[in-house]
Amino acid sequence: MAMLLQKIRDRAQGWFAYTIIGLLIVPFAVWGINYYFEGGGPTDAAVVGDGKITVQEFQRAYQQQRQRMQAMLGGNVDPALLEGPRLKQDVLRQLVDERVLNQVAHEQGFRIGDPQLHAAVVALPVFQQSGGFNQELYERLLRNQGFTALGFEEGLRQSLATQQLRDGIVESTAVTPAELDRWVALLKQQRDLRYVVLPLEKYIAQASADEEAIKAYFAKNQDRFVNPEQVQVQFVELKLAQVAEGIAVNENDLKASYEEQLAKYGRPEERQASHILVKVAPGASGAEVETARAKAQQIADSIRSGAKSFEQASQEAKADASGQLESGDLGAISKGLFEDAALENALFALKQPGEVSEVVRMPTGFHLVRLDGMTPAQVKPFEEVRETVAMELRQQQAENRFYEITQNLASLAYEHPDSLDMVAKSLDRPIQESVWFSQKGGEGITGNPKVIASAFGEDVLKRGLNSEPIELEHGHVVVLRVKNHQNATPRALEEAREEIVKLLRESEGREALAKDVEAVKGRAAQGAHLQALANEYGGTLSYPGLVDRDAQTVDRALLAVAFRLPQPEPGKVALGSTALANGDQAVLEVARVVPGQKEALTEDERKTLSQQLARQTGSGQFAGLLDSARTKTKVVTHLDRL
Repeated sequence: MAMLLQKIRDRAQGWFAYTIIGLLIVPFAVWGINYYFEGGGPTDAAVVGDGKITVQEFQRAYQQQRQRMQAMLGGNVDPALLEGPRLKQDVLRQLVDERVLNQVAHEQGFRIGDPQLHAAVVALPVFQQSGGFNQELYERLLRNQGFTALGFEEGLRQSLATQQLRDGIVESTAVTPAELDRWVALLKQQRDLRYVVLPLEKYIAQASADEEAIKAYFAKNQDRFVNPEQVQVQFVELKLAQVAEGIAVNENDLKASYEEQLAKYGRPEERQASHILVKVAPGASGAEVETARAKAQQIADSIRSGAKSFEQASQEAKADASGQLESGDLGAISKGLFEDAALENALFALKQPGEVSEVVRMPTGFHLVRLDGMTPAQVKPFEEVRETVAMELRQQQAENRFYEITQNLASLAYEHPDSLDMVAKSLDRPIQESVWFSQKGGEGITGNPKVIASAFGEDVLKRGLNSEPIELEHGHVVVLRVKNHQNATPRALEEAREEIVKLLRESEGREALAKDVEAVKGRAAQGAHLQALANEYGGTLSYPGLVDRDAQTVDRALLAVAFRLPQPEPGKVALGSTALANGDQAVLEVARVVPGQKEALTEDERKTLSQQLARQTGSGQFAGLLDSARTKTKVVTHLDRL
């Protein structure tokens, strides 16, 4: 069952399910948003209805998608994938779909008010600092990305509206009990399985390759038997750890660094608090605000007069049926936690546990805050953290020095393109030599895709220049040049003989195995028992009996075929075959099918499955809506301009 449930989850978590949510993940999400607020150039990448997607917008989206893929895949990313037309087409398709969904959301009347927009902006993790939203950080990050606050917020407003559209479809989909029972019957179904495995190794061992076949294969496939192009490179490498070894820090620098980062080596004062809140709705009128203020003051006066305790007032707030009052434990609060500091200022003005603040105005309403406890600030003494400070300071200085050296390396490698001598002298590092390697890579640094791409690139290989500094990983760069080069050369028959013999024997073995599989299936269909066939053909019979879709003792490939077979007719079996991962072949038969029962799932499992099925159905409906809207919208793309 877990296997099918995973498939359901996979289908429910495709691009459609995350398109809108993904727009909220900064900095990747901001691509495309600024379209609404900046002038387009004379050239368009696409026209969607009455709107346009500029080439500038596409390029921004494309570059950020490339950066995201590089960050996710690191050195494993295929350069052809990042530069090929497929990625460009995918990015443009996503921009088009985004624009189509925006139009649908607008036509359906989905709108985001200012309070919702504000709440979404301040909740984005990328803008959080010291436990709360930081306005300066917000403006700086947007400025670095080339966005105005107005442009970003209006684009985010549109994205939230589109998310509402998706949620309205996906979250409102329901699965009936009858539908759920049918799914349970399918997912928890069991099948009576037996199978025989014929080993490929035995057939390969029996195969042979004569001289004529070897020569014929070599003559027909000479382009396959080539010694690949190879190079041998010289290189100079620099590691951050080597730079750090040569850096010394004095006592004054250590103490200064410690003083600058006192908060890092301790914990600020925290106060535990409870509150009573008289809520004020967003956009409330002046009269409504004053009514709430008077209510909060009335509660405060009753507590101060002794007419009731804070606990009694808190319990009354919890029992209030109007929904206007709220009370509870605020937990531990430190300074800087809230964007609006009014509440924390009132809390930190209290002297003793048990004291209650004056009425405090916050965006959500009017609060009364009680101080429940205090945890004093704690700072570790300098001597206790001295080594940590020294290590971090050396690392910081090493990072700065490493960057400066790398910049200098780039200049030296460019100014002295025909030798690494100046680079090596500048670093006081030796010039090293690699072994020969092809474009498939070799050992050490020659296994790195960046090194391979540079060594076989136009500048380094064809023009004989030094490479630019290549960052293999953080804190590890190399500069290289080609020392020796060898073009691809054809291999002689004798060099390729062993490989050809292996290929021919494997091919013959697979053909013989495939024939025997068909023979076994044919005879099993006529009523022969699999045990007798296993003995005759040198296979191994297994009889796991009734198995479900997630049986751990049966190969996944066998289960996949077994559960695709039709239900056998009475007195007969359903037959199938499949290849296993190691090349072996299996012939299997299913004797009967037992549907899953309602009781096979607990109530919690039924609930979880129902939710998953509903999301899957809803996501499918949302995808259908997008397909329909795309069909009805005039879309013209200009792939030649990308």
